[in-house]
Amino acid sequence: MSSKSDRDTLIDMGFPPDKVDRALKAVKNAGLQPAMDWLFSHPGDSDEPEGGATLGEKPIGEEISETSSSLKNTEEGEIRAEDQTAQSLVCEDCQKLFRDASTAERHAIKSGHVNFSESTTVIKPLTEEEKAAKKEELKRVLAEKREMRLMQEKEEEKSREKIRRKTGQELSEVKAKLEEKEMQKALIAKKKEKEEERLAKAKIKAQIEADKKERAAKREAAKQATLQHQQEIAIAEAAAAANVSKEYSEARLQIRQPSGSPITHTFQSTDTLQVVYDHVSQHVSEPFNLMTTFPRKMFGDSEMEKTLKELDLVPSAVLVVSLP
Repeated sequence: MSSKSDRDTLIDMGFPPDKVDRALKAVKNAGLQPAMDWLFSHPGDSDEPEGGATLGEKPIGEEISETSSSLKNTEEGEIRAEDQTAQSLVCEDCQKLFRDASTAERHAIKSGHVNFSESTTVIKPLTEEEKAAKKEELKRVLAEKREMRLMQEKEEEKSREKIRRKTGQELSEVKAKLEEKEMQKALIAKKKEKEEERLAKAKIKAQIEADKKERAAKREAAKQATLQHQQEIAIAEAAAAANVSKEYSEARLQIRQPSGSPITHTFQSTDTLQVVYDHVSQHVSEPFNLMTTFPRKMFGDSEMEKTLKELDLVPSAVLVVSLP
């Protein structure tokens, strides 16, 4: 199939270029079929085929007015060569006839033939059979053009479909990549959230353990203080219950330090508090004071020379080392 224009198609079918131009102009370039219909409905003397005809065959073309002399010669059946005039041009290379120089020139351009001469052969108009054949040729050409157009449209549709598919695939890939990135971000955020939650739980657990230890230490300290207080009460009650008239020569003292184990020592009831202070000084390296726990009393310099008996520390008592 070719891609010729309507004008080239009609000229190749044997219609003269001038007549083809008039036909296309008359139908306002409406297409091949309207132009063909116009050509068949407007025969004239100026119409001649472009493609020409082979010598010895019936020429293809439209009606040509014959002169009265040629009609007479035809009726008589013979025409002398010397009385005939040139009615057409013949291609010596392929023996095709042409109405005028323009059609011969067009043939020369297409075929490359250059040998032309004048001919007395008259190109006769188309017969009904030839017109029918041209119409069939036109239908064939139109069908070929339609087929070509349909094929072109199919190819274009295939091309557009490929582009759509490719575009859709690219969009799908872009969407998939975006979704993957969003998923990665979500996973990172979730992982971070879990880590923060783990750290928060660990912090709360550590705080709970610290609170437990603190409460246990407070309970133990309270227990020790209670036990100590009970011991002091027992000692005081025992001292109160003792016979005041009984004479004791010794005093057993328990002296508690700020740190470390208590100092327990037996003194003479006639020893002064200074003796006790000197004994405690061997264990405590910094200045201190002595005091009782029950009843609570702080000893000063005025009591240092008094005996333990005079200070009611006989037969036993509990003293506390107090740092200033």
